[in-house]
Amino acid sequence: MKRLLLIAITLLLLGSVGYFATQNSHNVSLNLYGNYSIKVSAWMVIVGSFLAGWAVTEIWQFISHPQRFVQSFLGKYSKYRVDKKQQITQNFKNAALLRDPKQVKKTFNKLANQETPLSIRVQYLEQLRYEKSAEELLNNYAELRTKFKGDLEILLPYLKLACEVSELDLVERLSHEILRITPGHPDALVGLRQFYIARQDWVACIEQERELLKKFSGSLMTKNISMAHEEHLQKALRQDPKCLKNWSFRYLPQKRDKKNDKPLEAVGEAAQLQKSGMFLEAAKILKDTFKRTATPELLETLEEVYRESGADEQILEMVGGLHNSRQRAIPSSLLFAKLLYQNDRLDEASKVLGEVKLPSAATKFQVATPGTKDKGQQSMEVWSDLYHALQFLIAVRQERSEDALQEAKSLMREAKLLE
Repeated sequence: MKRLLLIAITLLLLGSVGYFATQNSHNVSLNLYGNYSIKVSAWMVIVGSFLAGWAVTEIWQFISHPQRFVQSFLGKYSKYRVDKKQQITQNFKNAALLRDPKQVKKTFNKLANQETPLSIRVQYLEQLRYEKSAEELLNNYAELRTKFKGDLEILLPYLKLACEVSELDLVERLSHEILRITPGHPDALVGLRQFYIARQDWVACIEQERELLKKFSGSLMTKNISMAHEEHLQKALRQDPKCLKNWSFRYLPQKRDKKNDKPLEAVGEAAQLQKSGMFLEAAKILKDTFKRTATPELLETLEEVYRESGADEQILEMVGGLHNSRQRAIPSSLLFAKLLYQNDRLDEASKVLGEVKLPSAATKFQVATPGTKDKGQQSMEVWSDLYHALQFLIAVRQERSEDALQEAKSLMREAKLLE
C-alpha cells in the first residue's frame, strides 16, 4: 500500500512539473559532444532521470543479490502466466455454459497441453456431444480413459455416456472397474442394474437394487428403483425359485408378506423341470400349489407345460382333477373345458361348462376409467369371455345356430355396453 501511494505521489509531481514546464517553455540544452547539442523539455529530463535511477537501482539489485532478483522476476512472470491461464479457463467455462462450440474449441486449444486438468478435458468432451456422433464420443472417452487409467473423473462420465447410448457390454466393464476402485459405488450399481435388466437377469438385478436401497433408501435416485423392485423380485423368483431363501427384507420400509411368493416359486420350479423335460413333475407342482393358493398364473403355466409335453393325457387328468375337487375354481374348470375342446372332446367340454356358474356381475361388461379397474375384475372378465367363447365355438361345431348367436352377443362389446 505504501509503495502504491509513493508511486501515485511521484507521478503526480512529475505530471505537475511537466505541465508547468510545457506551459512556460522551459527547455534544457544538453551538449553531447563538440558543438552538437539538443534541447529537451525540463519535464522530460526529470522523467528520464527517474527512469535512469530506476534502471540503476534494478541493476544494482541484480549485481548485489542476483538470486533474489531472479526469483522475484520469475515469481512475477509465473503470476502473470497463472492469471492469464485462469482468465482463459474462465472464458472456456463461460463458453461451455453458453454452448458456443466455436468459442469452446478456441479457448480449449489455448489450454490444451500436458498440464491441462482432467476436469477441463472431460468438460470439453461433454461439449462435443453437440458436434460429434455417439461412436466418435465413445472413442474420445476411450482414449482419455487409456491415458488416465483408474481415474474416476473420466470413468464416471464415460459410464454415464455408455448407459445413455445403451452400450451394455461397455456398461458392464466400466461398472466392474469402478467397483474395484470404489466398492459399492452407486453409479456403478445403477449401471449394472441397467445391464441386468436389458439381459433379463432378474436375480442379479435385485442384488444391485438391494444394495442401492440399503444405502440410499428414500432418496431421489432410488425412487424409481423402489417402485420397480417388487416386480423384479417376482421375476427373479420365476427364474430361480430359491433366490430369496436366505434373503433379508430389512432394507424395505414396509414389511413384505412372503406367502405371496409361493405361487411364483412354484412357477420357477416348474420352469426348471420343464427345461429338463420333466413335464409331469412340473404339472404336479403347479396343480398342488394352485389347490393351496388358487393363483390363476399357475394355470397359465400349467397350460404351457401341457402343450410343450405334447398334450400329455396325465396332465389333462390333473387339470380335470382340479375341476372335480371340492375346492372347485372357475379358472381351473374353464381351462379344463378349453383343453377338452382343443382335443375335439366337445361333449365333455360342454358338460364341464354346464357345471360352471359365473357370478352375475362377471357376465356384464362394466365401464371403468383406466386405472380404476382392479386386477380381480380384469381377470374375471377374461375368464367370462373365455366361457362365452367356448360356448360359442362348441355351438358352432354342433350346428346350434341359435345358441351360437346368443353366446356371440355376450362376446360383443356393443352388446355388453347396451346391457
